[in-house]
Amino acid sequence: MDKISLRPYQKQFINDVRAEFRKNHKRIVGVAPCGAGKTIMTGWMIRESARRGKRSIFFVHRHELISQTSETFDRLGVEHGIIAAGTPMQLDLPVQIASVQTLARRLDKIPAPDFLICDECHHILANTYKKIINKWKDAFLVGVTATPQRMGGINLGDVFTSMVEGPSVDELIKLGNLTDFNYFAPETDIDLSHVHTKFGEYVNSELAQVMSSRCIIGDIVAHYKKLAKNKSAICYCVNVNHSKMVSESFLRANIPTAHVDGETPKKEREYLVEDFRQGKIKVLCNAELFSEGFDVPRCQAVILARPTRSLTLYIQQAMRPLRPDKDDPDKVAVIIDHVQNYLRFGLPNTVHEWSLDPNPPKRHHPAPVKTCPDCELVVPFATKTCPECGYKFVTEEDEEERLREHEGILSYIQREIYAARQQRITHAPRSPEDFMEIAKAKNYQVGWVAYNALEYATSYEDCLHIAQVCGYQKGWAWHKWQERRAKLLSGRI
Repeated sequence: MDKISLRPYQKQFINDVRAEFRKNHKRIVGVAPCGAGKTIMTGWMIRESARRGKRSIFFVHRHELISQTSETFDRLGVEHGIIAAGTPMQLDLPVQIASVQTLARRLDKIPAPDFLICDECHHILANTYKKIINKWKDAFLVGVTATPQRMGGINLGDVFTSMVEGPSVDELIKLGNLTDFNYFAPETDIDLSHVHTKFGEYVNSELAQVMSSRCIIGDIVAHYKKLAKNKSAICYCVNVNHSKMVSESFLRANIPTAHVDGETPKKEREYLVEDFRQGKIKVLCNAELFSEGFDVPRCQAVILARPTRSLTLYIQQAMRPLRPDKDDPDKVAVIIDHVQNYLRFGLPNTVHEWSLDPNPPKRHHPAPVKTCPDCELVVPFATKTCPECGYKFVTEEDEEERLREHEGILSYIQREIYAARQQRITHAPRSPEDFMEIAKAKNYQVGWVAYNALEYATSYEDCLHIAQVCGYQKGWAWHKWQERRAKLLSGRI
């Protein structure tokens, strides 16, 4: 008898994939949020395939994910071999779990599979992955991911011909598969205007210089104590040195903390994760180690201390604490975003419109949000009372009424608000609107706005948005995106 039972949405997902196969689609991408059980669903498909005498390979891009997948397959009753460096192969078994790197090196030694499963398939446009799928072109292929696009907004239509979508984040929260969350966005003073981008992401070395400021690191520790005190938190940092600096700051504040990176010995890392699970360590600082597919038990909060232009990275990191905890049925995850990633991507439950089309549809813009000035909780813009601290927001109608009652201070309030806004947008302009405000204040031409805003464009929608702000035609946006995309793909930016 199975130790794992499928949930209704998981059964629907599998049936939808099967229906696409019947329509003669041999390469399908399955999209589902973190926590939907993508490994369980694909493991179920592989088990059914093995029962019909078919050979399958499930391949992952990180060695740690092999053991996690292997445990899931054991629970499903799927006997399997492992293809990874330092592990003896059992190629007589019809099901294999493989490291992408090892699999690509041993292609000629491995019997041809009938079925391929690619985990975290937003990486599939990389040459190593292409080598695998081109070797076995006749095999059925299913790729799974929460974000079916490559960095820079490039879609996966060059590989996949069909897409199946699972439940939304809000649906999974309602079903209890994910916990609810509170999202806080402190006003951390960070200027990214001089940080360049390459392949659609910030240049890491330049980013590290900005984020290593003592005041920024101190702000990270102070807000943990304020918003997530005594909670088990993962802090995502820019690189190893930055992670060590943040870890040391937590330790100086007498908060049990550890730094972990890819070079940390496996046994030591396992001990640290176990101490984290037991609450002996409150904060785990790392540089992207605990992101894609890697489960860290008992995580109650995350601290985002690494700005990113990658939606995939943001989703993986922000949703890490949303896993339910059987020992804490009332758990509400805490997300502390020091770098305002939510302004680029929305909140973790934002609904995105995915496509395999190289000319994607208009981006779904999430409902506007605002930050409570008292507790820093991010709430929908229409919220009148903060659910966290009870702060009553002043609406435009309230402000107009107040100004009518106190006309004598009208000019002072306007100057104060305008000066604060000017300081903010001049300090870290990012959007076309920011650059337009500067242009108006300094009497610059619209072309200056377009030129500077394009430096932050990583998709056609970004270019289209710039065109709308500047009053340009859609043709201009398409032309500029083709130029920008060519540079992203070639690595010139």
